[in-house]
Amino acid sequence: MRQKQLVAVGLVVLVALSGCSFLSGPVTFSADKATVSDQALSETDYEEVSVNQSVITRNFSAAGQSKQVEVTNWIAQYDREIDLGPLGSKRAAVFSAVATPQVKVLGQGPFNPVSDYSNAQLVMMLQQNYESIDDIQHRSNYTATMLGHETTVGTFSAQAKLQGGQSMDVYVHVTKVQDGDDYVIAVAVYPQQFDDRESQRVQTLLGGVQHGNASA
Repeated sequence: MRQKQLVAVGLVVLVALSGCSFLSGPVTFSADKATVSDQALSETDYEEVSVNQSVITRNFSAAGQSKQVEVTNWIAQYDREIDLGPLGSKRAAVFSAVATPQVKVLGQGPFNPVSDYSNAQLVMMLQQNYESIDDIQHRSNYTATMLGHETTVGTFSAQAKLQGGQSMDVYVHVTKVQDGDDYVIAVAVYPQQFDDRESQRVQTLLGGVQHGNASA
């Protein structure tokens, strides 16, 4: 996921700087942290894996001048152990929240490719606990509330390979909202045979997403 997010951030900066004149000093953009509340984690038996910043710095040159741009994203990752029978217990139910800033440079913008991403494209930003997620097929949509915003959550079927090589059929839930100056993206993946209980857990996690001061 991080590699693909870096690509997205690179596109943000390239678009933002295109055709602009350069001023002295670096340009910095930072998202506010997006996490899941302790209460939602307790209710769903999910555990925090990591909450990290992803800081990208790029130098750009034009007309003999150079400009440094720094973009800070937040990536929060959670998972839950599931008994997969012959495959043993695996942390195969995963949930991620990503906060990425809108970018404005020299009066141009805001820019951020995720504002135009479809839910299917957002699915491809997640690789936590899985080596690959392929053959993604849209199933349905439902409405949920995240950060006080009503949002459409896309559900998808897919073929996934766990870290370690085991392949399985999974369901994916994905959505995004604009909250303040950031976009917050949530993605969940779990084995299909656990849909009845995991889909309810995902909705609880979506409702427990916090952003900015609420997650401090």
